This record gives sequence, structure tokens and C-alpha cells, in this order.
Amino acid sequence: MTTHQLGLLENAVDSLAEALLKYEEGEDGNAKAYKFAVLQMAHFIELIFKHHIAAKHPLLIYKDPFSPKIDKNKTITLWDAINFINNESSGTISTELRKDLDWLKRLRNEIEHHKFTMQVPEVRATIGRLFRSVLEFLEVHTELDIEALIAEPALATFQVLSDEYAFRLNDALREADEYERANPVDHKDPDADPARLNCDNCGNETMIQEESSSTGYRCLFCGNEDGDDLPARCDICGIAATQGELESWAMDDDGYEMRCYYCSGKYHADKDD
Repeated sequence: MTTHQLGLLENAVDSLAEALLKYEEGEDGNAKAYKFAVLQMAHFIELIFKHHIAAKHPLLIYKDPFSPKIDKNKTITLWDAINFINNESSGTISTELRKDLDWLKRLRNEIEHHKFTMQVPEVRATIGRLFRSVLEFLEVHTELDIEALIAEPALATFQVLSDEYAFRLNDALREADEYERANPVDHKDPDADPARLNCDNCGNETMIQEESSSTGYRCLFCGNEDGDDLPARCDICGIAATQGELESWAMDDDGYEMRCYYCSGKYHADKDD
């Protein structure tokens, strides 16, 4: 009979790898996979904190380490571990991290024991925050290099989740992809505005149509609303153009008009020259 045995750290890393793979499945469109990402991430976090406690003394992970006979089937909870860590050094586990951990615990319990409602954007954002907070704790308070223990299939997702910039960019690109799929351009209409453009400010293809924007577009990553390639029309003749092709023309009422090459007078000036 084959026996599969994992130590505390190996078990934690194994759960993390599974969480990352399920998270990636969710990113690829299988929303149900986020449920398993939550369960595995919760398991990883609980085990990695227990590992931190056990590194101080292996008996500290048991419920009553001072008992004459330790019951090794009863280990400390995640909250026991957090209280231990904060008793060692007040505030090591921040209030914000505790709130996210409490959210994770509630959702995990609902998944395991009852019906549950999962808001995918909230799940994604909170998992990202939790993951980066736990990695920061490990970097500051331990000598563990978790990334070195992650197998190749899950490594790319590890790197995205662990870098806030990459995580936010990944979010924005995914949302832009979804918007573009839901709003295909009518290629039979030559005047149809593109659903998605490259952002002049951050350089990412994360500029999508937005009704509340002054230009009709907003970048999902940096919030920019301007750009030379944004579709626009001449306020005088109505010809289709881009913002970069139009001239801003000051008006007497302190407003301005956007005018094309011809309506701005540049055509005649260049012709006279």
C-alpha cells in the first residue's frame, strides 16, 4: 500500500499550490474554481502560521502542551497562532489583516457547512491582499522562501498575486477583456468607436468606453480619461477624428471647441504658406 505523508510546511505549500491553480482556473473563466481557491488558501494560511509557531518549539502547536499526556489530535487554531504572534510582538498581525482573515474564515465555514454566496470581485481582491500580507509576514519574521518551494505550474500565478502592481494590472486587463467580449465592434459600421484602446498614460491596453467619463473612455488601471487616439469629432463640421488630430479652440465664454485641421484654419494657413 502506497503511503503519502507531508510535513507541516510541505502540507502548507501543497495547499498553496492548489489554491494558486484553482485561482488561475477562476481567472480563465471558471468562477466555481474560486470556491476551491478560498478553501485551499485558508488551509495554507492556517498551516503556515502553525509552522511558524512550531519552529519555536514543536509542542506549541498542540492545544495543551503542558498536559502530562499531549493529545496530538488537537492542535491550536489559526486564531490561537495569531494571538501567540501578537503576544510576542504587539501589532505584528495588523487589524486589517485580521479583518481579512475573519472574512476568509467566515466564507470557508459557509462553503464547508452551509450554502454560501460568493462575490467574485471581493474574493479576488481579498485573496490578493491576504496573500501579500502573509508573504510580507514570512519575509520579515521568518527565513522561509515560499516562492522557491512552488512548482512551475503555479509559479506564474504566485508571482502575479505577490506583486500588487502585477495583480492590479492583471485585474484591469481581465476586466478589459471581458468588456471587449461583451461589446464587440460592428465592423460594418465605419464610424463605430472601438470598445478598447491603449492608454497613453500607463501604456496598457486597459482603456474602455465609460459613459461617465468626459471623453467617453476611462482606463481601468490608472483612471486616465485622455489620449491622442481616443475617438472624437470636430465641433464645427462633425467629421470623425481622434483627439490628437483636433485642435483645442478657446471661446469667449471661457469654454473651448475641438476643431479639425480644416475648421481650425490650419489648412488655409498652410495653403497660403
